[in-house]
Amino acid sequence: MKSKKSFVLYNDYLQWLKLLSDEETGKLIRAIFTYENDRTIPDFSDKRTEIAFYMIKENLDRDRKKYEKVCEKNKENAQARWKKMKQNGIEIPAEEMARYAD
Repeated sequence: MKSKKSFVLYNDYLQWLKLLSDEETGKLIRAIFTYENDRTIPDFSDKRTEIAFYMIKENLDRDRKKYEKVCEKNKENAQARWKKMKQNGIEIPAEEMARYAD
């Protein structure tokens, strides 16, 4: 699957961020981006930042699963549309097929 270009941060996180120092908040934000980009969990030097990360990670994982389901459904819909187009003798544009390639 292609990597996502974006992800959601929720306003609810502000309550946790207010409990962290600016330095801890920076480490947390960096950890979130690292996790979203390459799925690695950084080593944390302090427990408060680590706890906040794992609370946010749950939402990131849930949102990623939801996104992957939507992508899979879109791919299935595109393939069904292509099948119907082929049956009707219509050529499928290469750029459309590329959008749904693995």
